[in-house]
Amino acid sequence: MSRRLDWTLAGAEVVLHGDKALFYPAESTLLVADTHFGKAALMRRRGLAVPSGQSRDDLQRLSRLVEEFGAQRLVVLGDVLHHRPMAGEPFLQQFPAWLAKHAQLSVEAVIGNHDRHAAGLDIGIQWYPHLDLGPFRLCHEPMPVAGKHVLAGHIHPAMQLTVAGDRLRAPIFWLRRQLSVLPSFGAFTGGWNVPAEPDAQAVMVVEGHLFAVPG
Repeated sequence: MSRRLDWTLAGAEVVLHGDKALFYPAESTLLVADTHFGKAALMRRRGLAVPSGQSRDDLQRLSRLVEEFGAQRLVVLGDVLHHRPMAGEPFLQQFPAWLAKHAQLSVEAVIGNHDRHAAGLDIGIQWYPHLDLGPFRLCHEPMPVAGKHVLAGHIHPAMQLTVAGDRLRAPIFWLRRQLSVLPSFGAFTGGWNVPAEPDAQAVMVVEGHLFAVPG
């Protein structure tokens, strides 16, 4: 296992990273999906005793990725926000400061289903229904598109393995011939076990390291 794994999708060289990100070197672009900023704050507001600092910690992880790859562009594949932030929520102060720290970085997002709850909210980034990047179509929901390899999020793909009676469940990069799904980037998100498919490949993320699942 390693923190980085070189991979080929649609004839293009990409790098998978154990922080649940994909880097496309040809366009110096970093991709993540489903950050769900503010989810923990919403749950605390509803009376659940969940830890604070999720948004801050995830922004720090993004900073490390941007610096490690020297990325010039960041695209979030939807669900940047988990809900519409309320006045005074930490994210509303943390995110502008993060953008100012990375003023050289172009930050964009495709609109996810959770982002629609924040329609009209300006957090300082550009929003699109989808984006094209080399051979890729960048979407939120994983739907095939003719002539493009779709990179999407939305379903928070995961897999469970059972080895010698021990079970391991972890997020995965779900890589298929014309449509691949990134694991959810946000630390405070769940996962959905994807079905087995003969032409699909899975790269499991285990404590920040990558493991290509045989078969």
